[in-house]
Amino acid sequence: MNEFTPEQEQFITEVVSRICRLHADVIEKLATQVHALIIVLVEKRLISLERLEAARKHLDLAYELTQALQIRQLIKDIDDLDAG
Repeated sequence: MNEFTPEQEQFITEVVSRICRLHADVIEKLATQVHALIIVLVEKRLISLERLEAARKHLDLAYELTQALQIRQLIKDIDDLDAG
């Protein structure tokens, strides 16, 4: 059973959508700045492409681990809700 009116649901949806857009804008700006910084570091030979590739692999592994931990927590939360 839904506890919210259609107006309340619409308001919540709009707020969440706006928050997500704002976060996306911040992430896009940050990514642009990181990209520019990495280009400069590689051009000035302060970092090698090999080290950059190693860092990318490390970040990929960290992301996969984080995703697995989040899924495990989600399963635990669902089990707790079912038990409660």
